[in-house]
Amino acid sequence: MSDGTLWLGCALAAGSVAVLRLSWDRPRRDRGLNALGWAGLAGATLLAGLAEGAWGVAIAILVATGAACLLLVHAGFEKPHATRRFALAPRVAAPAAHAGRWTRGLTTFVLTGPLALAVAVAVALAMRTAAMRWPVAEADGNVMVLALVPLLWPLLTFAMLMTERRRAQLAMLLVPLAGAAAPLLLLGGSA
Repeated sequence: MSDGTLWLGCALAAGSVAVLRLSWDRPRRDRGLNALGWAGLAGATLLAGLAEGAWGVAIAILVATGAACLLLVHAGFEKPHATRRFALAPRVAAPAAHAGRWTRGLTTFVLTGPLALAVAVAVALAMRTAAMRWPVAEADGNVMVLALVPLLWPLLTFAMLMTERRRAQLAMLLVPLAGAAAPLLLLGGSA
């Protein structure tokens, strides 16, 4: 039973990566296909976890990563989008591409790099502070912070890079930071 579930999870992981690639290859991202791809990856992780625990999840992630690498190698040998599909449509250059607009790229880097890392650390510390109120050992709380930061930072950075508006990017930083401030301020001194 567990072998079949693991194989199904691995197949679902590879198929979900293919669906995401199909969605991202379009001129405009298809939200339905994006949702289907991410839901498929979540389902693959769940199936693999039910079959073999953490080992199964690692295998499903390796299959998904392998499928993504194969699709990226294939995409590397394709013609660029500008000459293949969108050559007929007039395009306006992005503001960051104009000479003298390097500040936009620098702002994006600062928001998604060090500031997103700082927010991820603050959220992880807030979760540790809240966990210390339960019967959690201090060493376990420290390991929790070390495990959460590398998970939260890329997720936050990915979400911010997928957003085009600066206000939304700033909100993605400020809302979690405000949520993290409450446990740090209220429980920080007593934990």
